[in-house]
Amino acid sequence: MKKSFQRVIATLNLFQGKQSLTIFLLAAIFALCGCDDSSSASSNGPDENAAVDSSSSVCKDCEDGDGSSSSAKKIESSDEKDVGTSSDAKSNSSSSSSKKNDTSSSSKRDDSLSSSSSYVHIRCNENERDTVVKDWGVKYYRCENNDWVLDTTIYIEKPKEYPVMDSLFATEYEPVYSEFEDPRDHQVYKTTILHLRGDDGRLVDDVLIEVFAQNLNYGEMIDTSIKIHDDTKVEKYCDLNDEWFCNNGWGGRYTWSEAMALSAKYDSVLWKDTVGGDTRIHQGLCPEGWHIMNAYEWKNFTSSAGEDLASKVNWTLNKQYVNSTGMSVLYQMKSYRENWGLATFHYPVERDSSWIFVEDLSENYAKHSSTAVKNGNYFYVRCVRDY
Repeated sequence: MKKSFQRVIATLNLFQGKQSLTIFLLAAIFALCGCDDSSSASSNGPDENAAVDSSSSVCKDCEDGDGSSSSAKKIESSDEKDVGTSSDAKSNSSSSSSKKNDTSSSSKRDDSLSSSSSYVHIRCNENERDTVVKDWGVKYYRCENNDWVLDTTIYIEKPKEYPVMDSLFATEYEPVYSEFEDPRDHQVYKTTILHLRGDDGRLVDDVLIEVFAQNLNYGEMIDTSIKIHDDTKVEKYCDLNDEWFCNNGWGGRYTWSEAMALSAKYDSVLWKDTVGGDTRIHQGLCPEGWHIMNAYEWKNFTSSAGEDLASKVNWTLNKQYVNSTGMSVLYQMKSYRENWGLATFHYPVERDSSWIFVEDLSENYAKHSSTAVKNGNYFYVRCVRDY
């Protein structure tokens, strides 16, 4: 361009004075249009047969004769055939990840960029089909208007990885464990002895109670999506809607009315029989001769330190004082590999028609007489032998 400009100046000098305007214009036009021998061809046009460097725009500006962008297909060293996601299909691609089978009729696809890969432009043939296999599932494509369209995505369901339960009752403090068989369904529960704690926090040896060392697991499992309950049978929820958890220490989770062995209507209205407060003795769903652990028993026979009550199953590392009471509490599961770090237990008493009192346990604390909304919540139950 610089040489072209110099030619214009030279032409102006040459035609100064009395030269005709017509000759001047012709010379100027010739100088501007001339190309230097060393100049290269314009780089704006696509080379359909050439590989495109991945650091470039992958031919964003290249268009076919009909004006539509050509789909790019990635050539990988492993010779795996794959198709990536274009900007106009990313929303469809992300939403498909939450579905078991996702069908899209408009998600045209280009390959995702890779600094170590090369790309070539290819057009698919009408009605051609392609399959891409990944470790998480399979994608099926079809060719429509010479472009790849995502047809279906199928995700492989990975096997469930259950926690190892060897350390459920493990403790360095050797609490006294016994066993009790529920005559209703013949399930066997471990029980432990808890001693009264005095005002100084020390154990009072001659005052003790026998408590389930695991949560009550009685009744028929129902899915958490079911909100209408049948008063003719006992219904329980299981963590992650998987009965394995009910049967391996977590036990069932129950609505207020179910735990108290009352009609489901009491999840929304006040139960009349509220005598006793923190010391109330109420059997509820517990076996005959046992009652639901009340606020007085939680406060005076356990601990305010969460680790004292928690099972070692909750952690991968051994912690000091874990499960020193033998209560072996398991936290509610968030996924098959992770828990919420919290467990909540029913008390046999309400605050009013909408709220109930509960025991909240975490790694760091045990909150006695916390409150929770009655309707729509379901918590664990511990049973205490009548005394």
